[in-house]
Amino acid sequence: MIATRAIPEGGINANKLATNLKTGLYTYKVFNDQPLVGVNTSPAYWVVPVGAGGTLNLARWSELQALIHIKGTQTLLTPLLDTANGLEVSQDQTDDDGVEYIFGGSLGAQNPYSYTCGTTPATFARLKFTIADVTGTDDCAFGFRKREASQANIDDYDEAAYLNAIAGNIKSETILNGAATTVSATLGTWADGAKKELMVVLRGRVASFYIDGAAKGGTFTFDSGEVLVPFFFFLQDAVAPGKLYFNEFEYGRLTDIDPEGLI
Repeated sequence: MIATRAIPEGGINANKLATNLKTGLYTYKVFNDQPLVGVNTSPAYWVVPVGAGGTLNLARWSELQALIHIKGTQTLLTPLLDTANGLEVSQDQTDDDGVEYIFGGSLGAQNPYSYTCGTTPATFARLKFTIADVTGTDDCAFGFRKREASQANIDDYDEAAYLNAIAGNIKSETILNGAATTVSATLGTWADGAKKELMVVLRGRVASFYIDGAAKGGTFTFDSGEVLVPFFFFLQDAVAPGKLYFNEFEYGRLTDIDPEGLI
């Protein structure tokens, strides 16, 4: 949400935000409605979604779209709105099944949320979500990764920086040039049924990590010129499969929410 501290009268108004809103550079989405979902593979666009591993489906709301990459298999083919909790995205809840959401709805240059390291102005992506049972997560990650083909294993991306909640422990994980994933110490914990907010901020080539608005851990530096997109990656664990609900997504330039540069 847009910060209001120390902003002079008229400092931010609807006209100033209109350009970012119209071009897709700023998005704030509360997940209180059911998206349209269809296959995103040519030539079968917008037919019934498919649950086979590796399939790309496309979810579309009025103000947001996201590719859904299927991990394992799914018999439940779409996320489901729960009016009490949010958008339930965990689907089948079977061991090693899962989904990846690529926000912006494209793995090509037309993705409005593409970020070029060292060129694009400072940018943030934030996801607030709820985990019913934290022991049910093999991976539950949000952040930025290279704009490349989706992978079945989160560790197989060429470059990435994200926060990952596994069995109640939140850590940052980073990948540079396809090397082994670097994992931080525990930066925070997640209790069953809790709603938390993960955010990654990009300044130039540098990624910073935030949990519930507080800076956590160090930073990570991407290669110059790398093109990134915001993503969410989830794999179910066998121990206690549990539901996971999206509550809010926000994306934009850092000045949209923090004109003073205090984040």
